[in-house]
This record gives sequence, C-alpha cells and structure tokens, in this order.
Amino acid sequence: MVAWLGDEERYTFSSLMTLLIDSQRKLKDLYERTSKETDDASLKSLLSQLGRRSSVRIDKIQRARIESVVEIALEPVTGLKLSTTLARITSTIGDQSTSSLEKLATLENAVSELYAKASPKIAQISADTSELLSALSRESLERSNEITKFLSRRSKEPPQLFSPMKRTKPPTVRGT
Repeated sequence: MVAWLGDEERYTFSSLMTLLIDSQRKLKDLYERTSKETDDASLKSLLSQLGRRSSVRIDKIQRARIESVVEIALEPVTGLKLSTTLARITSTIGDQSTSSLEKLATLENAVSELYAKASPKIAQISADTSELLSALSRESLERSNEITKFLSRRSKEPPQLFSPMKRTKPPTVRGT
C-alpha cells in the first residue's frame, strides 16, 4: 500500500517488502520466458541460473519480511520516490521493440536501484534487511553486467541497452 502525502510516497515496511518481492518475481518470470525462447545453450544456461537465483532472492526477501515484521511498529517508510523506477520496470517489460536480453539488463539495473533506495530508509527498522537489500543491489548490478557481457560477445560490438529514442541513463531523482 502506497499512501501519498503531498509529494511524498509513504510505505509500510511490509508493503515496501511486497513491492520488492513483486519486482523480483517479474524479473524471474522474464528470465524463465527468455530461457525457454532461446536455442543458444550457453545463454539458456546463464538465464536458467539467474532465474533460479531470483527464486532464492525472493525467498530471502520474504524471510526478511516475516522475521522483521515481528520486531517493528507500523511506522511509515518515506522519502523513497520509487514511482519513476517502478514505471521504468513496467514500461521495460511491455516494450516490444527491445530484446528480452536487453530488457533483463535494464530490469536488473532498475531492481538494483529499488534495493539501493530502500536499504538506507529501512536501516533503523531492520538492519539485517537493510544489509540484505544492499547485497541484492550489488548482485543485480553484477547480473546486469553478466548479461551485458553476453550481449557484447554475441554481437561483437558494444551492446545498446537502450533504444536511441529513450534516455540512455535513468532520470535523476531529486532529494535522495
């Protein structure tokens, strides 16, 4: 549940964790679909591995949510400004002009951004969960780099992760 107070997004710890789980689940589903669509054995192996690791990540976040909810009050988590990043995730998934691999690299970067924004905001609520989200943020960047390297080897030219009509870097977020 997102409550809007003026220009500020407010989440409960549980709703924030649910949002992160849902984002990771979308990424996992795309890994699985893309793995089924490819005939390249090495790519299929990489995508299957990343899909399985996404399942592990979902389990870790769910466990952190369950364990931490017992310890915290329902105080709001504010100042996250996730709507732009969430909109980028939704538009990337629906973009028919981008390959699945390019989508995966872009989505890993966006999910990394979600984790990186959420981690410091919940540090006082749950230090363990904050550390988990920081680690998952770094891991998402590594996963994006793995996919980008595969794209680069495959095409033997620098990969173009974003179409020329789109921004080449995420929009700046003020106040973070």
